[in-house]
Amino acid sequence: MKRLLLPLALIAFAIICLSIVHIDNVNKLDIQSNELRKKHQLEPEITSTVNVVPVEGAEIK
Repeated sequence: MKRLLLPLALIAFAIICLSIVHIDNVNKLDIQSNELRKKHQLEPEITSTVNVVPVEGAEIK
């Protein structure tokens, strides 16, 4: 039982540390996503039109 205690403690510590880092990264990504969303909404929408000329005998599938 004593042999398992140290490896289990190290694995638990590693899982806790990785969870904290993961949560921190997700929060940073959420902040960046919100900033980009706000920036995208503030920019005027630019739409381009493409002239399509129908060709006789052409089929659209």
